Amino acid sequence: MLLNRIEPGTICKSLKTGEAGKINKIFFYPTKYEVEFSDGRIEHYSSKDLKFEGIEQKQVSLKLPEVPENGVGESWCEWVPFKSESYVEHHFSSSKEIIWEMLTSLEMYNVWFHGIQRALPEVDSDRFVHKYSFSKLELKPGAYFKIRPMTIAPWFRCRIMTYEKEKEFGFTFQTNPFNVEFVQFSMNETKSGVWVRCNRKSEGLFSILDQMNWQEKSKILQKLDQIVPKISNEDSDESETSSVQSDMQFGGFASKQDYINYAINMGMNGDMDYVNAIPEKTIRGMAKAGMVKSKRTGQLPPLPEKVEGGSVATQSSGGFDSLSKEDKVAYLVNKGLDGDMDAVNNCEDKIIRGKAKAMIVKINRGSVERPAMPNIDAQPAIDANTSSGFESLSKDDKVAFLVNKGLDGDMDAVNNCEDKIIRGKAKAMIVKIKRGSLEKPAMPSIDSQPQAQSNIESETDAQKIERLIAKGLEGDMDEINALDNRVMRGKIKAAIVKAKRSSK
Repeated sequence: MLLNRIEPGTICKSLKTGEAGKINKIFFYPTKYEVEFSDGRIEHYSSKDLKFEGIEQKQVSLKLPEVPENGVGESWCEWVPFKSESYVEHHFSSSKEIIWEMLTSLEMYNVWFHGIQRALPEVDSDRFVHKYSFSKLELKPGAYFKIRPMTIAPWFRCRIMTYEKEKEFGFTFQTNPFNVEFVQFSMNETKSGVWVRCNRKSEGLFSILDQMNWQEKSKILQKLDQIVPKISNEDSDESETSSVQSDMQFGGFASKQDYINYAINMGMNGDMDYVNAIPEKTIRGMAKAGMVKSKRTGQLPPLPEKVEGGSVATQSSGGFDSLSKEDKVAYLVNKGLDGDMDAVNNCEDKIIRGKAKAMIVKINRGSVERPAMPNIDAQPAIDANTSSGFESLSKDDKVAFLVNKGLDGDMDAVNNCEDKIIRGKAKAMIVKIKRGSLEKPAMPSIDSQPQAQSNIESETDAQKIERLIAKGLEGDMDEINALDNRVMRGKIKAAIVKAKRSSK
């Protein structure tokens, strides 16, 4: 109830004296109350001086947003004789896992940390490539790395001092030979994101040097925010209210993790168009964070199979589906260069669309030649007459069949093979045969039924484990990794590791 709409006669009490009275009149602009007390005395009060009977008066307070504008928080620096200290805090709309990956990715500090031109690890290794690989540097207190400042000064040695996962990360920092600074990052997660705080301290005669370029140093976390993947904190259930939105979320994959792993592989292969085109902010952010981790560790997640669905551009439906992926890209490139960008934009396969747009840019720059226009009516090399016979072959025979096709000049048969493992093995074998390090396998009969396959289907679990252990020791891990039975897969891999250790 509005306090300027109180009925005359309402009982009130003075907060200063505690006397009770009643409202006679209300005056506006500003609101004042004429109060008559029991002794006939009349006085005037404002709303903050009175308490009204039966009316709850909420205390007025200034509500500040949980997240400041642009995420910029407190920032200051101070210097007292021979002591320097500065403090910066920033709010990131991301997860603590992503922020921690960014803060501990020392090889990326030259992008956002002011004063660093390049960073290198200090790794005690006989291999030259390992000495300069951050994936071989164990981040722990006492580990060393070195940085080269953005001056003519040489390399300076830094030492990791504090390391508490997803909480604190600190190290010594030096850009001149006169003063050593201690830099410490701390973080804590909230409902709306992550707060990161950077505290820098130094002591000594030349500690005042750390006050130089403070305007740039105070913006390091803002620069980091520009490259950190953002994650939306909206309720994920609302984004799954329809099957269409669910398909967009998983991009045609069986699970969210498969979608993320596929995007990481595409981004690491140079196809950032696919990653940037992901409509779901959460998945896009996790994919970019996974790319940062893969660059640091040198390990990629397994490439999942995509469930293809839907139609392609209306201009190229029908015969377009019969083309291989390379031919689809070539077809869309030619369409785009001829001015028909609708054919490119309407392609539902984001990978093919992204590759086509990237090739168009390269062709316009002159760095790549324009591909030949494929025949839209061409059918895949392995047609209906031979597909059933091809599927009846064992995996080794399928590889041999595709190798012979490729060596005879029919690379479409290899490229159109949907099984990525078989296609990759066939291409690798073709390269080895052309180098002369391997002999050409015999061409299998397309009509023959493999006996090995029936034997595999009828074998017991113990026989299967024994057979796959032998294959794993020979380096063939494809069938093992494809097992759906996790327990059996784990037993096989453990036996392989044990066998390799005992053979040393």
